Amino acid sequence: MTYELIEVEQRGAVGIIRKNRPEKLNAWSRAMAAEEQDAVTSFNNNPEVAAIVFAGNGRAYCAGLDLQQQQADVESGDASRRAGAADEHDETWTDFCTSSKPLIAAVHGYAVGVGVTTILPFDFRIAGESAQFGFRFVKMGLLPEAASTTLLPRLVGAGRALDWCLTGRFVGPQEALEAGLVRDVAPDDELIDRAVALGEELAQNPDSIMRRVKSLLLQNQLETNIGLVQQREGEALEWAMQTPEHAEAIAAFLEKRPAKFR
Repeated sequence: MTYELIEVEQRGAVGIIRKNRPEKLNAWSRAMAAEEQDAVTSFNNNPEVAAIVFAGNGRAYCAGLDLQQQQADVESGDASRRAGAADEHDETWTDFCTSSKPLIAAVHGYAVGVGVTTILPFDFRIAGESAQFGFRFVKMGLLPEAASTTLLPRLVGAGRALDWCLTGRFVGPQEALEAGLVRDVAPDDELIDRAVALGEELAQNPDSIMRRVKSLLLQNQLETNIGLVQQREGEALEWAMQTPEHAEAIAAFLEKRPAKFR
């Protein structure tokens, strides 16, 4: 696929996807979402890449839905579900992220509406000092989407989720950090480097194991049947013990050297 709305690069073991509509503050569109999903798939298939960083060019990460396109859709009667992700994207994005290599969002400036809900399934979020998160659907006569009504309360608690979604107010980086929405806050000019450093740290671990850990955590985080949780863990552990990655870890330990997973 030829990319027109994003830029893609690889830095060491980290793939970087940058939204590239700076003149529109990287407003979300279906075409951009399709390009991003294609880029993630490409990085997932690249054995040299361990983690994937999302960022935005210009003054913002993503200012939300492209309202000019939305207005045209409303006037044409084709606005159903346009306030969120595309049908296929909305239904598969969370599962797609869960099955991916680790995903890191490096957020500066505005991350509003779909610009913030689509990074909730990511594994890490790092905020620049200029970051402003906004679940402002209520201000637009819309509702949260992309599984955010379950993911946001899990991350920050029901009280904060209600506060942020019912008031529609902007949330700064320190509040986001204290709430657990982001892992870290960095100066804007260090944001990408901080995200890439985290990706390089993850590169010391085997891809297949990290992806299985992600899957287990998602399956089991709300599971009340402890027996089922242990069954899933047991099956995953049995699989892991037969992998080349486990054999390499044992050999590296016995030979007193770093493991080479990549």
